[in-house]
Amino acid sequence: MPYLVAWYKWEFLRRNPRYGRDYQKFRDRFGEWFTQRGYWYDYDRREDEWSEADEDYFYAEIAPEIARLCRKWQIGNLFPSSWRFNRKNGTRMIGSRELGPPTGIAPELNWDFTYMQQLLDMEFTGTADSAFRYRNMLRVEFDLDRPLKDLVKYSQYVLIRAIENYKEELQDLGFKTLKSRRRLKDYDTHLKIWDLSKKQKTAAQIAGIIFPNELRDSAIQKVRDHLRAAQKLVSGGYAEIR
Repeated sequence: MPYLVAWYKWEFLRRNPRYGRDYQKFRDRFGEWFTQRGYWYDYDRREDEWSEADEDYFYAEIAPEIARLCRKWQIGNLFPSSWRFNRKNGTRMIGSRELGPPTGIAPELNWDFTYMQQLLDMEFTGTADSAFRYRNMLRVEFDLDRPLKDLVKYSQYVLIRAIENYKEELQDLGFKTLKSRRRLKDYDTHLKIWDLSKKQKTAAQIAGIIFPNELRDSAIQKVRDHLRAAQKLVSGGYAEIR
């Protein structure tokens, strides 16, 4: 499912030291302003504390820098690399609202205001994974940058769920959500081995932890293979996860 793809992409991106340095430079420049007023993604505090002048300053001076960094890293929002998101549902609570990983949305859907307005005028939400049903009619949005097989799977999921929901509405039957899971092979092992290597564990030590029942040489080679794959993903390959 899209949220799990976004979760993995974020887990790799947040381990990229260059991203961390970019975010810290942004904090060094604007952090005091946000500390006094709250961050743009903290909607509760923003509604309570931001004045009209604050909004004007944000969009004139700060938003362009956020947009630049989001385009650079191909993300839809700028969050600290220390942030973790719930793997089960892909969200994190900020105040009373749930936020998803910034890797789950394209940069232009938050920061290209002309494009966003055009989508809204055409009654798109811009999330590319939303659906709206009214009685027996269903409207679904797709992101055509995603692989065709994923779009087909998503359409099947939405249709089955919508049909079940429609039956519930008409017949007061129990709603059963389609249970399906996207297989993202090896990513968990990549992350575990990467984190252990950053704790100064040797390939042999990691092999003993991750592959305790395998032959030593074979296990060490596996560790090296996973580290190479993790390095590629952390260094920018996360953007290609689909």
